[in-house]
Amino acid sequence: MLQKLRRPASTFTITQLCREFSTTPRALRYYEEQGLLSPARDGQARVYSYRDRARLVLILRGKRVGLSLAEIRDIFDLYDRDDGLVAQNTHALRKYRERIAAFEAQRQEIDQAIAELHMASARLEEQLAAQAGKAAFG
Repeated sequence: MLQKLRRPASTFTITQLCREFSTTPRALRYYEEQGLLSPARDGQARVYSYRDRARLVLILRGKRVGLSLAEIRDIFDLYDRDDGLVAQNTHALRKYRERIAAFEAQRQEIDQAIAELHMASARLEEQLAAQAGKAAFG
């Protein structure tokens, strides 16, 4: 027996998107206030389109890698240009490379801090062992 293929929903509620992306209604409303999402309205209810859902994916990904909402908005604003997305992709690439450089610098600082902590821990362990040895013979 053939199963009928279910067509995916063409719109989403705030609850559906919050559940799917583990976010809060407050966050989605904030993104809307910031001009990042633009759901339609059905009375008081927000109705999100595939475009809004795709933008939410990009917002959350951008936040995860440290982009500000202003930077994300700048990338979104370049979408409607009539240049085949060249400006948007060029701008996004520049921002991504900036974040990579920043994360690499952070990683180097973290590696240095870890090395310093290992050395300090080793010194303290030696001191404690020496003090314990003195106490045993003292």
